[in-house]
Amino acid sequence: MIAFENLEVRYAAASAPALKGLTLSLERGIVGLLGPNGAGKSTLLKALLGLLTPSRGSGTVLGVALGAPEAARLRARIGYMPEYDALIEDASAYEQVAFWGELSGLAPEAARDRAHEVLYFVGLDEARYRPVSGYSTGMRQRVKLAQALVHSPELIFLDEPTNGLDPDGRRRMLDLVLRVHAELGTGVILASHLLGDVERVADQLVILDQGHIKAAGSMAGLRKILARRVELRFLDPLDATQEAALTELGAVLEARNGLYDLELTEADPAGAFRWAQARGATLVQVTPRHDRLDEVLLRALHPATSPVEA
Repeated sequence: MIAFENLEVRYAAASAPALKGLTLSLERGIVGLLGPNGAGKSTLLKALLGLLTPSRGSGTVLGVALGAPEAARLRARIGYMPEYDALIEDASAYEQVAFWGELSGLAPEAARDRAHEVLYFVGLDEARYRPVSGYSTGMRQRVKLAQALVHSPELIFLDEPTNGLDPDGRRRMLDLVLRVHAELGTGVILASHLLGDVERVADQLVILDQGHIKAAGSMAGLRKILARRVELRFLDPLDATQEAALTELGAVLEARNGLYDLELTEADPAGAFRWAQARGATLVQVTPRHDRLDEVLLRALHPATSPVEA
């Protein structure tokens, strides 16, 4: 779906790069682009949309090479939902989505038909003829999603799609994101700083910080690789000397009724069995306590080693 190698983007020739030598390959699916404010998420989206020309490196989106000569051809196959809206306040959602369809290359009649279809898809069919000036924030966000979908793109970029929404609005928007991929077969790149949003919908994850990729891969794979927390169960209670020696494996987070939660120094849980054998203890079970996404993010932003791929 997307691949780039040694991609660097600068906003001015003499400025420091906003994206610094990114190399990555992403499969079709829902990709969460995660990182703190200023990490480079929006810059990466603009580069992939062809709105920014890389100062170094190369890349492809849907097989189309990045760069100014290919930008129009590429944008005909992708949709973009920006973080901030620029809706025409006295125009209806239907008028605007149909207009965007024509801008995306559809014939006028086809654009009008598709406007009805996508507004129904996002749940705005009954309100489609009302001026958007009377819309709630959630409705305005759904208009933006409809305009990104009106020309049936193969891939859409969503920049902070839940921006400004209350919990119910966020849930509805994320449900729509899942439907876009499941029902329409459209690839999704979702840029967000909200961990819960990404965790709910994404099957792949890219973590950016200060223009660098800190971690990338499948959600399940990253959790497995970055996980360090395990629960150890022994056949018999450990004596005081054995308990004290548990720090050789890592930090002891909790001890209760013969169970020990540890933050392992090494990623390989099998090392716990070797430790137990050397200490005369019988370890009967090692249970991974897979990291929550916030823990994965913190590990990626503050790694002890090089960036992680899964």
